Amino acid sequence: MRSHNLIIQLFLGKDPGPLALEDWATIVRILRDQQCLARLGWRLDQHGLTDALPQYVQNHLKNAELIAQKQYHQVQYEAKLLQSLLQPLTPHLLFLKGAAYSLLDDAAVGRGRTYSDIDLLVDKQSLPQIERELCLYGFFAEDLDEYDQKYYRVWSHEIPPLRHGSRGTLLDVHHNLLPLMTGRAPDIQLFFHHTQQTSAGYSVFSPAAMLLHSTIHLMLSEEIKHGFRDLTDLYLIIEQYQTPEFWQELVELAIQTGFATELLLALRYNQNILFLAVPEHVIKTLEPYQPSRFQLRLLDYIFMHKLVPQHQAFANSSDTLADFMLLLRGHYLKMPLWLLLKHLGRKFYRQILSALFGSNILDKNTDQHSKK
Repeated sequence: MRSHNLIIQLFLGKDPGPLALEDWATIVRILRDQQCLARLGWRLDQHGLTDALPQYVQNHLKNAELIAQKQYHQVQYEAKLLQSLLQPLTPHLLFLKGAAYSLLDDAAVGRGRTYSDIDLLVDKQSLPQIERELCLYGFFAEDLDEYDQKYYRVWSHEIPPLRHGSRGTLLDVHHNLLPLMTGRAPDIQLFFHHTQQTSAGYSVFSPAAMLLHSTIHLMLSEEIKHGFRDLTDLYLIIEQYQTPEFWQELVELAIQTGFATELLLALRYNQNILFLAVPEHVIKTLEPYQPSRFQLRLLDYIFMHKLVPQHQAFANSSDTLADFMLLLRGHYLKMPLWLLLKHLGRKFYRQILSALFGSNILDKNTDQHSKK
């Protein structure tokens, strides 16, 4: 699609020349859906292109910037509260992904970055006390049924999401970076060795570990809603922090933790979509971890659809197929086959019940009543 190429040019600071208002309307719509509109505004300012834009576009960019700034200040408030509340309870308290980008000093990846929740990483043995403390301060989980509770408590890498009763802040508390049931959850102590403190005293991953975590999340997901935003996260981290030491730490950590293939793929799509320059020796070191030619063709089909700027309103049959293939791959990587079949069977059963009798039939209270 023409709009995809225009957005990529704009992100890279290239002036695409005069554009029709229809083109700008499509660009704004796609970027808002990708949670990347404020980020593009910052990039255009950085390259001195903002003043030449139509006033209509400047208004949208300014509005997106105000929303991003509001979220930035909210994260500062929430982080200070969570730090004072939880730090005494766990040996490690790290802010992850979007929150970490905002808290990290002068991080380009945090400029204009928006997100829906705050992610934390803590030591697993601290979780019961942390969950009780958060509950006392107004963070509550949804009312989940027995199956979903087991999913989070036994198979996953996090407790059920918590939402603050008055502020609405959504909190994800992790004890690992991948669900335990995948069989690929890393030794989290290896990642705890790659951390840094911000000037305000918050702990976050080092840039290399931060990039690898984002890579893992993106390359192993069964659903990608904001693929272009997530791809530009990786681009901006590399653009700002790359040094010989950064690349060495990144490659060594990826190989050590078993995610060299995912790193190679993330770099490949940054090269193919955003024309990122990656040192030749990095690619050469990762080459032994490259998927087979057939696997790579399938992966290219999926990710070259899902990581470009896109909007559901402009999706075609190829995009739909890529979504389906991503879903199958993500669930296959996420669960053992027996659990995957059980999980899909349960989802299908619940969809049938909901279609026949309405969504209330799936309420936890209804389920409990039926057992009496």
